[in-house]
Amino acid sequence: MLKIAIVGAGGVIFTQNLVKDILLDKQICQSRIALMDIDPARLKNAHTVLTKLSEKLDVKADFEVTTNLEDALRGANYVITIFRCGTIEHQRIEYEIPARYNVKQCVGDTLNPGGIFRGLRTLKALFEVIDMMEKVCPGAYLLNYVNPMSMNTIALSKKAKTVKVIGLCHSVQGTSGQIADMIGVSKEKLKYYAAGVNHQAFMLKLEADGCDVYPKLRECLDKPDVYNKEKVRFEIMRHFGYFPTEGSGHGSEYNSYFRKRKDIIDKYCSVTVPKDDKDETHWALCAAGVPGASLEVCPLIQQKSERDIKAYLDGTKEFDLNPSHEYGSQLIAAIENNRTMEANLNVMNHGLIPTLPPECCVEVPCLVTGAGIFPTQVSDYPEQLAGLNRGMINAQIMGAEGAVEADRRKIFHAIALDPLTAAVCSLDEIQQMTDQMFAALADQIDPRFNS
Repeated sequence: MLKIAIVGAGGVIFTQNLVKDILLDKQICQSRIALMDIDPARLKNAHTVLTKLSEKLDVKADFEVTTNLEDALRGANYVITIFRCGTIEHQRIEYEIPARYNVKQCVGDTLNPGGIFRGLRTLKALFEVIDMMEKVCPGAYLLNYVNPMSMNTIALSKKAKTVKVIGLCHSVQGTSGQIADMIGVSKEKLKYYAAGVNHQAFMLKLEADGCDVYPKLRECLDKPDVYNKEKVRFEIMRHFGYFPTEGSGHGSEYNSYFRKRKDIIDKYCSVTVPKDDKDETHWALCAAGVPGASLEVCPLIQQKSERDIKAYLDGTKEFDLNPSHEYGSQLIAAIENNRTMEANLNVMNHGLIPTLPPECCVEVPCLVTGAGIFPTQVSDYPEQLAGLNRGMINAQIMGAEGAVEADRRKIFHAIALDPLTAAVCSLDEIQQMTDQMFAALADQIDPRFNS
């Protein structure tokens, strides 16, 4: 019997989307679905909600519920990791210490000092997963949603012996929908070709009805109601020629142009929002890139999730029974049903984008069939985009090596190579900042760092 394990299943809202897609597919709906989480109460809620969902879909689901990682992974064909390590207070540490050195992050989960240490915290758990997979389900697919995506994919690939590591994100398909809305075409008509690195890939081609629609997108530079919602993305397109796949707030963190001085932050990372809508204000500030805005948004997300879970449990919230746009379950269904699909996935480069380092992680179009997942080569990648990507890649490779080897010096080098940090800090300041973060997060990372 096909077995799919979901690690971090206590995150009910995302879990129910993945499970819904599995149960909607007639060929894989009878799979054994292992739900694993370290929090028994959250796991119980997830099982209850998913049982209600399966009844709504009229599918007799085979759930295996456990807090034991080995039990969950034993015999699995696919393992989906969706957990989040630590608390908002750990995220606050990863923001506040760099902020003292004028590294003003917005989200800090992908790059910058916060992203590097988020990687150390998450990889501590992800290494347990992949080591256990090699023991009890060798050769299985690890479909990882956990950020920082590129650093995690590189590090996990270095640890893998037989496990096939694939990184999943929804920024590419999300961006395609946003562009369709911006230029007034249907999402079904818009065709795109995207590649790069996670959270800094680019729409290399945009077409609808056989025509290039980039001219329509460039017209948005002169439409304040559109431009002001995505200032950073439009400025990158203005100067580098292509539209990036990550939102302005998050995307502003990955280069040295938008966050190194207060006047620049004020110009490109601010937005006017209704003052009477607190939730909308926080979301808009995060989307724009206001420093520390994610610290306000994450609790709001958690509160909304808790309200939704309670509503699912007491029956006052109806399930959305339409398929989600997440790749995770779609990949499994395509492989198991021998159906062809295309998806932008995160994989090791190894020549896929020849102008980027072979040991980096790239986000490229992949062909998925019954025979597996086959990344495609992007041989004509524009050099100016490769140059932008290399700024992220330098830090990602060093961070991944530092995590695998528990090497403090390599983590310092990763942060020193981060474009934003290098734009505002001296090397001595970076060393002090890194040491302070190691001290503050010592109980959350590999203990070998402190030996």
